Amino acid sequence: MTPDLSGKRSGTLYRFAALCLIAVMSVSLAGCDDPAPVRIGFIGGLTGRSADTGEASRNAVQMAVESVNRAGGIDGRKIELLVRNDADDPAVAAREVRNLHALGVTAIIGPNNGSIGAGMLPAINELKLVTVSPTVSSLVFIDQDDYLFRINSTTRDNAQVYAEHYTKHGIMRVAAAIDINNKVFSESWLNEFSQKYAALGGEVIDIDQFDANSARGYSDTAKKLLQNNPQALLLVANSVDAAQLAQQIRKLNRDILLIAAEWAASEKLLFLGGSAIEGLELVQSYDRTDQSERYVKFRTEYKNQFQQEPGFSSIAAYDAATMLFAALARQKDGGSLKDAMLALGPMQGLQQQIEFNKFGDARRQAVFVVVKDGQFKPL
Repeated sequence: MTPDLSGKRSGTLYRFAALCLIAVMSVSLAGCDDPAPVRIGFIGGLTGRSADTGEASRNAVQMAVESVNRAGGIDGRKIELLVRNDADDPAVAAREVRNLHALGVTAIIGPNNGSIGAGMLPAINELKLVTVSPTVSSLVFIDQDDYLFRINSTTRDNAQVYAEHYTKHGIMRVAAAIDINNKVFSESWLNEFSQKYAALGGEVIDIDQFDANSARGYSDTAKKLLQNNPQALLLVANSVDAAQLAQQIRKLNRDILLIAAEWAASEKLLFLGGSAIEGLELVQSYDRTDQSERYVKFRTEYKNQFQQEPGFSSIAAYDAATMLFAALARQKDGGSLKDAMLALGPMQGLQQQIEFNKFGDARRQAVFVVVKDGQFKPL
């Protein structure tokens, strides 16, 4: 009798059809996967004496990333943010540039510190990795055909604003303290201030370079600054050191005018300074009283998410992310991100228009404030 193979053939055909269906479904599902994300790096000081500005920048960049991702990303691709701590060490920051490049980041946002930026720059240029710094401002970074884009005004811009303001108000003799740990910024700032101040008839009568990491302490700096009876003391320092210097100065002189460079203008200055910084004056790169819909929305969301006010580095970092993401969206196939950044033209930031010149440098507004009743108030 010839065996009946129809059942076996039917089973075989069924299994074959099932396998084909699974294969087709697998291909279809693979096609439905989200496209690869756009990887963006962040490098900032998240520990140490300048951690407040680094954290404020990171927070704002995270908000910008979340906003773009909620809207569908860039050409349908979500943004993935890779955060790295520079540990206030230029060598660490340079190493993180290379690590992030190896992980496939398209660009980097950061750093906030001039010395860190100087340490990163050789690696940035070697790898041709677009990097947008919210706050670095030293003259060593300007008018350079490189891969570092800057949101902030230069030390020259800001220092001259200070010199013009205080000579106009009759402050003609000041003594200055500068942070030796961030010489790229502090020396540049004081040199530019001194030149403009002298041209307007003012004089920097004493300068002390302090090192927060030394055993010397702040009291010696306070004594030196006061020894020749200046009209005001100028602190070119971060928020932590400015607050501690102010406390030592007030032990010796309760009334002398204290002025801080814009670097100190973070929320941590208020927290640490206490009564010692009442009356201290400084410039900020944004208007805290701004009631525009764009800024109020950002400020409200920032406070809700992080339980604190945004600082100057928050606003600058959000603007840095805005420019970078716009360039990524407009980048043409085969075109470089650097060229796309330079071609942006003026764009609206949180409080002001931002525009890169041919070297990738921008400028910020300057708003004088005074510490009054533990708050920054318009001067």
